Amino acid sequence: MISRYKNNRGFTLVEVSVVVIILTLAFMVFLKALNTGKSVRVNSEIRTIQGSILSDIENQIRSKRFDENTNAPWSNVLGLDNGEISVEQFDDIDDFDEYSIQSLIDYPGFGIYVDVFYANPETKFRVPQSLQTNYKNVAVTISHGTLASISDTMIISSGI
Repeated sequence: MISRYKNNRGFTLVEVSVVVIILTLAFMVFLKALNTGKSVRVNSEIRTIQGSILSDIENQIRSKRFDENTNAPWSNVLGLDNGEISVEQFDDIDDFDEYSIQSLIDYPGFGIYVDVFYANPETKFRVPQSLQTNYKNVAVTISHGTLASISDTMIISSGI
C-alpha cells in the first residue's frame, strides 16, 4: 500500500498572508499614534514659547513707570514719545501702545501686539482717552502662524 506522507510542520500561504495583514494593520495604528504624539509635542512646545514670550514682554512693561508725569493729571496721549524708537528707550507703560512685531528675531514665526488704554477698575473696560484714570489696561497678544494667538490683560495702577 502506498501511503502519502503529509507534512504538517509548515505554514500555509493563507496563514502567512493573514499574519502579514494583521502586522501591517498594527504597524499602521502604531505609526498614527506616533505621529499624533509628535504633533501634540510640537503644539505644546509652541505654546510654551508663546507663554515665555508673553511673560517676558509683560515683565518689560511692568518694569516701566506708570506715566511720563509722576503725578496726575496723566498723559492724554498714549503711545511713543518723541525720540523713542526701540523698547529699550520706552520709559513708561503707555509707550507700548500699538507696539507690534511681526516676527521675532530669536523666535521666527512668533509675533507680538500690545494695546494700552485707560480703564475703569470696576468694569476693566476702555474709557475715553480724554478721561485719564489711575489705571491702565495693557492687553498683550502673542501670535504664531500655526496655532491660535494667546492673550493676557493686565490692569496696572498708578500706585496712588
